[in-house]
Formats: sequence, structure tokens, C-alpha cells
Amino acid sequence: MNFEKFKTVNFIIERDSKDTTYKFALLRAAIESVQEFEHLKKEINNKVLFPLGILIQKWILYYYPLLENGIPQKHGKRNLAFQKFFIRVIDYYKDKGGINALYSDIKRGTIPTEIKVDFLNLLKKLKETIINMPMKYLGKSYFEKEYSIFQYNQDSKRITSQDKIDQQFFIEKFGTFSISKEIYIVFLYLGSFINGTESILYKWAEFSVKADQKGNFTIEKVLDKLLISPEDERDVLFAQHIYKNLIHKNRKIECVWSGKAIANEHLLNVDHAIPFSIWKNNDLWNLLPTHKDINQKKKDKIPSPMLITKREEIIKYYWEILEKEYKNKFRKEIVTDLIGFEKVKNESNIKEILENGIIQLKSKAKYLIEIRGYEEWNI
Repeated sequence: MNFEKFKTVNFIIERDSKDTTYKFALLRAAIESVQEFEHLKKEINNKVLFPLGILIQKWILYYYPLLENGIPQKHGKRNLAFQKFFIRVIDYYKDKGGINALYSDIKRGTIPTEIKVDFLNLLKKLKETIINMPMKYLGKSYFEKEYSIFQYNQDSKRITSQDKIDQQFFIEKFGTFSISKEIYIVFLYLGSFINGTESILYKWAEFSVKADQKGNFTIEKVLDKLLISPEDERDVLFAQHIYKNLIHKNRKIECVWSGKAIANEHLLNVDHAIPFSIWKNNDLWNLLPTHKDINQKKKDKIPSPMLITKREEIIKYYWEILEKEYKNKFRKEIVTDLIGFEKVKNESNIKEILENGIIQLKSKAKYLIEIRGYEEWNI
């Protein structure tokens, strides 16, 4: 297994644009295509080719229930590129059996004449969207070039209103896309884990549902419970209280990342240095004061090791203040959850603890950026 290629996929999932769900839909469809339609693949040099129509058909099945139920798939109030065409199809099938009826019509080649033109327009727009959006830009943040993971081979055939829309139509009419042999292998062997269908959490939920003899639970309900993470909001309030007191006492208070003055408490945000969404950690050492404008820019990004080094003294300054106010709590948390007992020779030496804390904070940030693929943040 090529670890670098697996890491590439991880980088793409974490870093590439998340303005819409196109990226997730393309990756999911490509993985399922590799695993379900291996009999249709062609190999040319180091490339593996599959029919693009498989992706289009899968997007129909993914997006139908989402759009039917009004679940947002794009930031803001903007619609997906193909949404208006899709809504026409959804409206047509609303009282005719919904997605199951549409799927049956596709399988049997029985798309009704009265919706055929709208459906063909939807297919063409889906093709255009897949090729010109996620397929084009996926991986650009990593490879710094377009069509770096997926390539469209521009080998489609002419589509007319006389064509019978069935499985063969999808396979033959829309041409092919290609991926590298290495990415193909990652999708083939690890795709189910990437998609989540073979994940530990999904299997745990599936087992729980099967073990429930009364039928009270669904996989979705169990997953919701499995994903609950305890969060102690008191620690955020402790840190916030300390930083507000500094402002009220006219003590030195500046944004930990930018150095920008925080003149009043309305400009104060308490930032998780390592974002809570990534590492469910509310320890005091992870809670640092930022200017609200800077915090909006940082969001869930990881401060780079270079930025941590640049801002090392102010980080330690705030850590010292937190340690002075909550001595035992701060020391226990930073040694237990960031540094490790074996790296602290003298637990009573706060200077040693803070120095080691900076080293480990940079190490944690480097791991999350370089190995896990989360987006780096600098200022």
C-alpha cells in the first residue's frame, strides 16, 4: 500500500474547498464505482478508466433525498448548479413513488416521455458540474494544479432525445474519467473506510440495531449517541473570566496570534489553539485570547509551527497567568494531555513545563498539518 497516496486522499478530504458538498459526492461516487464496477474498468499505462455515467447516476441517488428534504448542500442561500433541473424531476416523482420510482425507471429504461427532456437536461448539467467543479479542483490545494486527481477523457458520445435512458445509456454515452493506479488501489482496498460504511462507528451502530430485539433504534439514532462528546464549558468560562479581568485592570492583553490589541471585552474571543472540532479539548492551556476578527479568520485551521514559534513568548505569558490562577488544574492538564509525564523532569518547575508545552504544541500542530492533512494557518 502506498502510504503517500493514502495521505493525499486525507489531505483532499480535510483541505480542499468545502463551499459545497461536490467534493464529498465525487469521492463517494468514485470509491463506489471502483468497488462495484471493477468489471467495467480499463487500464492504460498507469491510469484506470471508468464510465463517467456511473458517477452521474450515483449523484442522482445521493442528492435526490437531500434536495427533496431541503437539506443545505452549499454555504449561504445559493443553489447547487444543477438544483433547478433536479427540483423539476423531484416534483414530477413526488406523487409517483419518489426516488424508488425514478430508480426503477432508470434500471428498466422507462423514463416517462413527459419528464424525459427535463431529466436529460439534469444529466447534462450533472456531467458539466462534475467535470468543471470537483473533478477540476480536487487536489489543487495539494498538487497546485487542476485535474490532479481525476481526469475527464473527453470521449463522450452525442446524446439525443431519442436515446433510451437505461443502464447502458449511462455507461456508454458520457465518456470516461481516469485516476492513477495508486489512487485506484487506495479506493479499492480502503474506500469503504473512507466512505464510512465500514467504519468502526458504523459497524458499532449496526450491531446495536441488530441486537435491539424490540426494534426501537435505527443506525442513525445510535450513531447520534455514539458521536456525543462531553464538553466542559466551565473551562472556557474560567479562561474568559481571566482575560476579561486583564482588560478591566488595564493589563497587557493582545491577540495571541496577531499581536492586535484587545481594547475591550467585546473584541475578545477565547480561541482553541487546537480547534475543538478536531481535538475535543477544553484544557486551559488550549484556551487563548484572540481578537474576534482574527478568530473569524482562523476558524478550524491549525496554527503553523512557525506561527507558534513566532508567538511563543505571548503564549507562555498567557499560560503563566492561567497557571497562577489555577495552578494544580493547569499543570495537571498540560502535562497529562499535551506534554507527557516522561518529558517533564521536574513537575514543580513551571519554566520547564512551559518550554516543553511549546515544543509539544508545535509537534501536535505539525502532525495535524502534515500527517492528518488539516489546513495550516499563518498570519
